[in-house]
Amino acid sequence: MSDALAQYIEDVALHFERGGLPRIAGRILGLLLVCDPPERSAGQLAVELGVSKGSISAMTRLLLSAGTIRRVGRPGERVTYYALSDDGFERKLALRVRAMAETRALGEQGLRLLARDGAAPPRTRRLRELVALYGFWERELPGLLERWRDERRARVEEDDA
Repeated sequence: MSDALAQYIEDVALHFERGGLPRIAGRILGLLLVCDPPERSAGQLAVELGVSKGSISAMTRLLLSAGTIRRVGRPGERVTYYALSDDGFERKLALRVRAMAETRALGEQGLRLLARDGAAPPRTRRLRELVALYGFWERELPGLLERWRDERRARVEEDDA
């Protein structure tokens, strides 16, 4: 693997780490984004990324449970391979939409509590902003996701033609 590709994989890992994912999981994603063939066994991941098989095992379980990667079998082989799920990043975004709804609901709960205490509007401003912002994204992102699905379907159909 070239130094530039190794750096790219590390950049991907750092990006996902900032979003809360362990760095090793991000490195797995980075490698699976660029490797050829597009799947790797746990042993291959460990060697190519220079990490323990135990780390790979834990992180592939995490990525499998999130739907970001999938297991791949090859006829005649007992080894399990891992590849990116076709809609893994879309699923990740859909989870974020649900988390936004939870954040908005927490903001609304805070507003109700402050209203019971008779809090003046200046005291509720931060919560009102939070509710408005997350409510906006909660309303807008599902439509954007649907537009993305339509675009992806059209691109796949075009690629298959």
